[in-house]
Amino acid sequence: MPSPPARTVGATAAEGVTMRPDPGQFGQDRLTAELAVGAYRFHRETRRLTSRGGTLVPLGRRATALLSILADHAGQDVSAAQLLDRVWPGQIVDPANVAVQISGLRAAIGDSDGSVILTVHGRGYRLATANLPIRGATAGNMPLPLAPLSGREVELANTMRRLRRDRLLVITGLSGIGKTRLAMAAAHSMTDDFPDGRWLISMNGHPFPDATTLATHILNTLGGAVGGDPAAALLTQLRDSQSLLLLDSAEGLEDCAQTLVQRLVDECPGLCLLITSHIAHSRLRSACVRLSPLAVPVDSGATAAPAMELFLTAANAAGLHIDADAQPSIARICCRLGGVPLGVEIAARAASLLGLSATADASRDPMRAFPVVRRPGPARHRSVGASIAWAMGMLTETEQMALRVLSTLPGEFTRAEAENVLSRAGTDQPRRWLARLDSKSMLEHSGDGLSLNPLVRAGTAASVLG
Repeated sequence: MPSPPARTVGATAAEGVTMRPDPGQFGQDRLTAELAVGAYRFHRETRRLTSRGGTLVPLGRRATALLSILADHAGQDVSAAQLLDRVWPGQIVDPANVAVQISGLRAAIGDSDGSVILTVHGRGYRLATANLPIRGATAGNMPLPLAPLSGREVELANTMRRLRRDRLLVITGLSGIGKTRLAMAAAHSMTDDFPDGRWLISMNGHPFPDATTLATHILNTLGGAVGGDPAAALLTQLRDSQSLLLLDSAEGLEDCAQTLVQRLVDECPGLCLLITSHIAHSRLRSACVRLSPLAVPVDSGATAAPAMELFLTAANAAGLHIDADAQPSIARICCRLGGVPLGVEIAARAASLLGLSATADASRDPMRAFPVVRRPGPARHRSVGASIAWAMGMLTETEQMALRVLSTLPGEFTRAEAENVLSRAGTDQPRRWLARLDSKSMLEHSGDGLSLNPLVRAGTAASVLG
């Protein structure tokens, strides 16, 4: 079977810059200092593999990094793509390199039959150990996060608290704001809450007009029988289950499908639903929370802000050395990108290719000047322009016109000022259209004030709306 084509490995804070994630981030028990690997011992702190008698087993740098990742997730499946992104961050490599390193590791530990480092068909690799239970298909299909969140500690704690309390939470926000990452981090932090599994239901923004289509889609992921009444079958399957369903990119949920979501919560007392969506759906509005951008520096002389920390982490992973006097340029980049994590990470990747000065210049026109990068996730997340164009494609023509009008207001503005400028532009029911733009994550809130994210403004200036 031919090897898949070489790929550019993601090098972002959420996609592999930290070689050894904090296990506590994912709700696991505190990891022991040593782990049995076949007839050998792997020492987590020193990242050394030794025989039972203490003799060091020499391993190369890549093999050591790969074994460290497998050891951190012993008993769990780790995909080849995740290993690529962690072991070769920011590099173009052949995926076959993972298999080569796995073969070398197996040879080093005498794992000739692949019973210690397992190949799990369609899922990746798993380090089997007698000290830990095997956690695989029975625990759902949730992929492992490639690294801890950056700058979202408060949001993560609030997400977990709300989900445990209400059992239904919808995370909304602008495209690229980090909704999926936050939701997946919460899912992994709450592993012990869901003994029957955590399931990622990829919605991809597709339309789900009714309960039948939504229930069928979920059942297909869970592996349940659809039958003549998919909604009834889904309710029956989940009624006594202690599970988490993560409905990711669920912009296409129409009213009848939203009703099924509420029924699942009402009729399945052990079930939790976590939903990510660019749109705050009307029937789920009470469960919606808006995810804000990362905080940006208040002035170009600032030396620390969550958005800047993300930029530095991503840039370092891509091999860019940052001098101390580069802080003002990084601050300007982060401010022009509005603290949107996707934009900040793409800018950091661009800086490793173009240099920091050229990247700062490009940040003046992020819709067109930044390069397209290869990264995990949907195609719209491979460039700033594609991400914002997708978000604005969710707007109706009237909403697009209203957004153009609002973009003429400088900086922060009041709700009254927004309604006034919309009225002068000939918009009927300006309050209604303002609310609709807000429900589609086009407006940001600061106290009683409103504003447009710099990327939204850049999108209108670049005629992304057509």
